[in-house]
Amino acid sequence: MVRIVIDANVLISASFGGIPLDAVGKAFSIGKIFVSPLVVAEIEATIHHLAPKLGSERTLTLLRLWSRLRARCAVIEPSCKIEICRDAKDDAYLALCAAAKVDILITGDNDLLVVDPAQAPVLPRDLRILTPRQFLEQYG
Repeated sequence: MVRIVIDANVLISASFGGIPLDAVGKAFSIGKIFVSPLVVAEIEATIHHLAPKLGSERTLTLLRLWSRLRARCAVIEPSCKIEICRDAKDDAYLALCAAAKVDILITGDNDLLVVDPAQAPVLPRDLRILTPRQFLEQYG
């Protein structure tokens, strides 16, 4: 089973359909998905931040979707702090990847996409950082 971390923006974007939704669906069908308390907090904060733009019905739908997805995720609290990414808040994803020993990080964030796992010994040696489209091309 493939071990996967999915960036909050990809998870949120999945609620609008298209490639992110296809990638998230595929990830859940072929792998085990990991989140950390920091990632959960980011997703929930993003949903609440978007609520005024989405309206109450769409926000409720998004919260229900997130609740169902979260129930299917393994929650891990990374024990080490990582400072690799040029955007420090994205280091939480890399710390999660290291703690869960994941194979794939799915993200659309350029600050994560430019990270070379081979240059960061704390990360899993075979970690692949892919966009939703790249993930679907390889696993779809």
